[in-house]
Amino acid sequence: MDQLSVYISILIYLIAGSAIALFSKKFLKKDFKDFYTASGRFGTLLATLSYAATTYSAFMFIGLVGLAYSTGVGALGFELVYFVGTLILLYFIAPRYWKIHKRYGYVSPAEVLSARYGSKTVGATVTLLALVSLIPYASSQVIGVAMAAEGASGGAIPYVSAVIIAIAVALLWSLIAGIWSVGWTDVFQGLIMLFTGFLMVLWVYSWGYAGRGFDFALLGSLSYVPNQYWSFSTFLNMTIPWFFFAVTNPQVVQRLFSPKDPKTLKSMIIWFGAYGLLFTVLVTLLGLMLRGLTFDGSFPPISYRDSVTPTLLGMAPLWIGVFGLVAVLAASVSTIDGILLTLSSMAARDIYESYRPGMARLKLFVGRATLGVLALACTVFALARPGFIVDLAVLSSSLLLPQAPVVIGMFVWNRGGKASATFTLVSGFLVAIILYFTKMAPLGLPMNVWTIIVSTLVYILIGHFERGPQGIEVFLGIEGEEF
Repeated sequence: MDQLSVYISILIYLIAGSAIALFSKKFLKKDFKDFYTASGRFGTLLATLSYAATTYSAFMFIGLVGLAYSTGVGALGFELVYFVGTLILLYFIAPRYWKIHKRYGYVSPAEVLSARYGSKTVGATVTLLALVSLIPYASSQVIGVAMAAEGASGGAIPYVSAVIIAIAVALLWSLIAGIWSVGWTDVFQGLIMLFTGFLMVLWVYSWGYAGRGFDFALLGSLSYVPNQYWSFSTFLNMTIPWFFFAVTNPQVVQRLFSPKDPKTLKSMIIWFGAYGLLFTVLVTLLGLMLRGLTFDGSFPPISYRDSVTPTLLGMAPLWIGVFGLVAVLAASVSTIDGILLTLSSMAARDIYESYRPGMARLKLFVGRATLGVLALACTVFALARPGFIVDLAVLSSSLLLPQAPVVIGMFVWNRGGKASATFTLVSGFLVAIILYFTKMAPLGLPMNVWTIIVSTLVYILIGHFERGPQGIEVFLGIEGEEF
């Protein structure tokens, strides 16, 4: 795939996506709430594909393909734990978040926690921790795009150029019309991702397995777990933060505010489930099929697992390479702009407006300025290339994991306030950071087991001695829809 083809495919993608983003401006009301949540006006198509495209990212096309290639079928189990956990949590949490937003007009997920625990300190703490924690995840998307562009072009597209393109596109599409431009471009990108997943699997099968079929026996020890990589401890450590992703990652929580009614929310969850299951199977199957082709000599052995998809794009026919590169770009941008948008709303609402209420008219400016600062931080982090895409994604979710007991307890427990919520967030974050950098595993238990144990115990112990704030009955009385 030559340099000119890469640039032409990226240009077509940019023109089409930018046209869609500009088209979306006609739906935008010029106020803060509509810019970030669409004021709860998304239909089923927008709500479903915006949630799916924000959730599924370069983590899938680059990270999960490489993980399946290098570690085997355990990668499918790892991702299915996320999928099952998300559907369970959405069934329980999504209707409650939606009703709270509809009743009180909250814009950011942190704002909901501030209201439940009776203190703006809680929202500010959640925001600060999210600003730090999500930089690795957002940056991993940029790394995925840059590696795909390098691989597809045979090195003709510099890594740095690809990083700048991905960040600039995400920033532009976020600024044009907020959640509306992000949502409509997510529809465009989500369809590209699913179509390309089918295309790449079918092509690899016809190229490498036509006439003989794919047999899992080709994978040897990678066809079962536990294996050399997937020990019980590793599986547990990686899946715990993934299971709680739907309630700890603010960019997906904020998407629960956008459906226009309970029926749309229910449809969003059902169609997301169908999309997610299909996309997960396609992506992991692609990695496993490529590993099988390595064993029989048709595909080169890859030692650095994030290079599997870029290598495939470089070897594939032009049309496959073009679709694959655009799909990786779409998967990445749809996640980056969602993260940037949500974090900017939290910075504006839960830090700036909370502590400068007399200057609320400037909060949209603060939000947009935050977008720029975050984009710069992601660029610097991506240029450093600090680790594997899957590992960076799991690290971000690990640092956000202490929110799990705080969010779930918000709707089921009548105790707990400012102290329990704040100390839970901070203690869990510190445990995750300390164990990550020291590589310690006390009692043989991995980092994320200790993070969730410490967070939950701190929340229960302090909350037991702390009366819930006035108005807590509103949250306890919010019932989910019967699905």
